[in-house]
Amino acid sequence: MNHDPSDASVLSRFTRGDPEALGILAARYEASLFGLARGLLNGNDDLAREAVQECWVRVIRHAERFRGDSAVRTWIYRILVNRCLDARAREARSAHNAANAEALGFDQDFLDPADAATSADLGTQVAHIVQSLPEPMRVVLILCYHRGLTHQQSAEVLGIPVGTLKTRLHAALNRLRESLTPEKTT
Repeated sequence: MNHDPSDASVLSRFTRGDPEALGILAARYEASLFGLARGLLNGNDDLAREAVQECWVRVIRHAERFRGDSAVRTWIYRILVNRCLDARAREARSAHNAANAEALGFDQDFLDPADAATSADLGTQVAHIVQSLPEPMRVVLILCYHRGLTHQQSAEVLGIPVGTLKTRLHAALNRLRESLTPEKTT
């Protein structure tokens, strides 16, 4: 039986002045947030750490305004996704050459374990294909398959209807499939 307090009760403790409560949330989500940020920021650890730090600053500043319309986890992920999108926009403005972008940096668990075992080259190929997807498709793919959020949670994080998320996810998976399918010669 799990006796850990819910995220909502921990956040409530924090807003009432319990400084240890933020540490509890950080312990629960820090690694997951960093992994998500790495995926969204093309494997750039420095930008990922910065985005996670900015996310926690926002959580601290806005904890009292959390209304409970979504799960605390979803709320925190949404903050992080927005921080990552802002960081990507800043990087795009300051980048001199987009072709020098780093590899996406997906963990091997992004792939099905059987696929991951077949070849490291496949993982690299998938990472490059995912990196080349339009941002809306890439973000839903990362949230649903790399971070393991449900469709509903991912839609809440992005502030879009579930149907829109499913459409983007379907399009992203089709592009991946097309890119990974060997061309037939006639």
